[in-house]
Amino acid sequence: MRGWLARRLQRRRYRKICRERIAMRIPQIQRALDAAAPGFALIVGDSHAEFLCAHPLGSGPVVNGGIGGISTGGYAERLSELRFRHRAGVAVLITGSNDLSVRVRPLSPEAVARFEAAAAALIGWLRAHADRVVVLALPPIEPVPGQEREAAAVGDYSTRLERLAGENGCAFADPFDAFRDGKGGLARPGALSDGVHLADYAAAAQRVAALLG
Repeated sequence: MRGWLARRLQRRRYRKICRERIAMRIPQIQRALDAAAPGFALIVGDSHAEFLCAHPLGSGPVVNGGIGGISTGGYAERLSELRFRHRAGVAVLITGSNDLSVRVRPLSPEAVARFEAAAAALIGWLRAHADRVVVLALPPIEPVPGQEREAAAVGDYSTRLERLAGENGCAFADPFDAFRDGKGGLARPGALSDGVHLADYAAAAQRVAALLG
């Protein structure tokens, strides 16, 4: 029982941290959008987007639209709070890693439907504000006790994102293939720092930068 209670308290703390992170990042992203010149690159998504933007992504201006801890649905719910002063030249979407908890049964029909609806909303929003949109595959994961994620959903959600990208006239890319251990959604040994985040975002950023040209 104590282990169950500890996990429950941990999840509560995590949700609180996520709420605080979202509340902080939305105004920061808006200020960056207000200051961006026409034709800027926009990287939207979760903590992977934030970490990628910590590294060079080409020579042009880049707006970091990442929000650590946010789910696909969570980001879709906040779109009305963000306004564009100028149109982006290219937008990159990286999402889904925070939708993989085994507690939400990510491969159930209900969870899949929620994910696809939220992802479609994000893609539609980006298409309305950017000349070109690139949707990325989910990065691989590793098993972490107490933070169990469904590895099979990595490939499944990536395939769904690829389909949604194609249906909406967007490009799809997998800049994380070098970090994968086969096709099962798991990372190769040493590729991640904590089971979720890459150990080398600089290498991934070079691949993403190539997509912005």
